Amino acid sequence: MPPGIARCTEQEFIDLCRKHSTADVCRILDLPATKVLERRRRIEKSNNINLHQSQKTNDEYAAIREIIIKDGCVVIGSDAHYWPGEAPTMHRAMVHLVKKLQPTAIVANGDMFDGSSISRFPSIGWERSPEVKAELEVVQDRMDELLKAGKNAKRYWTAGNHDLRFESRLAAVAPEYRGVQGIHLKDHIPGWQPCWAVDINKGTPAWTEVRHREKGGIHASYRNTVESGVTIVTGHDHRADVVPYNDRRGRRYGVRTGMMAESSLDPQFRDYLEAKRTNWQSAIGVLTYCGGDLLQPELCMRVSDGVVEFRGERFKV
Repeated sequence: MPPGIARCTEQEFIDLCRKHSTADVCRILDLPATKVLERRRRIEKSNNINLHQSQKTNDEYAAIREIIIKDGCVVIGSDAHYWPGEAPTMHRAMVHLVKKLQPTAIVANGDMFDGSSISRFPSIGWERSPEVKAELEVVQDRMDELLKAGKNAKRYWTAGNHDLRFESRLAAVAPEYRGVQGIHLKDHIPGWQPCWAVDINKGTPAWTEVRHREKGGIHASYRNTVESGVTIVTGHDHRADVVPYNDRRGRRYGVRTGMMAESSLDPQFRDYLEAKRTNWQSAIGVLTYCGGDLLQPELCMRVSDGVVEFRGERFKV
């Protein structure tokens, strides 16, 4: 459809917003969330109406989402810390793999938003950070790209500590705005189910929990699975590894999926790390289930700018 041509009339758009969630409106009109939200705000202002659905189901605020996968896969990426500019290598790789694998579910496992300008840490020298609006727009664009790549997949966004900066800052400086549409990060990223964790095949030997963070330290993956009793997939510390653990009940895994950001020299990290090169890995994870059983978890790793390796092959993205 040529740019500038509306996909529906204003009244039709109002009816859609009142009948469906924002995510469904995006799918029905085949539009990115940014466009739907912009039009909704414009219509609300010009007509002095509120199209935000105030009646929420308990499921929308579920702390832990549950999903059963007999045969299929899950693509998991975390710690993108998206900033304005070119999409990082692992974001492009994740879009590529989602299109290729057509997973049952996609998990954005926290810290997709960085929030440098609203960090609790003071500015270092005269460093410049993008405004929240600019960061939010690039997060919306990148999440829309993943959404379109896996239109039939279930999509979950587990909260990361950087994601929480968005609403923690508002809660601290403007508590009287509690409950107002737009003060939560999830309000701006429709199409993704927010939660703290995702449980896959709960109660089975393949029980897998995906959450932003659990234990810390160099042996976090090992400790996560040993102490939880299930397979655990985390991000947060920007490390990538897969640690199998066997006991009398079988095999489970501790998995860390690294970061989707390019490197420790990215502007998000450079100044507070004093331009040090750290033991971080740029990667995403793929979990495959066969007959309800979890196969060996896989990592897609960044090799260099625009080049990744996965399943014994290197390719450009």
